Amino acid sequence: MPLVPPRPRHIQTLEDAFQLFAGLARGRQEAIGVAFLCPQRTLLGLRHAWGREDRVTMPIARITLDVLLLAAQAVLIAHNHPDGDPRPSAADLAMTRRLSQGLAALDVAVLDHLIVTRAGIVSLREQGLV
Repeated sequence: MPLVPPRPRHIQTLEDAFQLFAGLARGRQEAIGVAFLCPQRTLLGLRHAWGREDRVTMPIARITLDVLLLAAQAVLIAHNHPDGDPRPSAADLAMTRRLSQGLAALDVAVLDHLIVTRAGIVSLREQGLV
């Protein structure tokens, strides 16, 4: 679960976010990526974690620590569903809510949670779930 220093990159649009995480679609096991952004939405760091065929976790404490270390003002989360079903699970929604609430206390925004499949990417924000 390394924290990767990125090449300079701005994540201004949903399409930029899709491009950042599109590679997750190729995974045969669930994986999660978290992008840490400054106020101008420049990518400060990127962390990935790999899980099992049907589940992946990244502790909220780990995400919060990275937010603090990078002085991030926003995060963007994405994970894949190798089975191809783009619908968020109850666990996906619960994790997004808990993370949003926790980071809000630090004035850090969760911009979106994307679910990546081979057929495409679904934005929980566009669905009104973030």
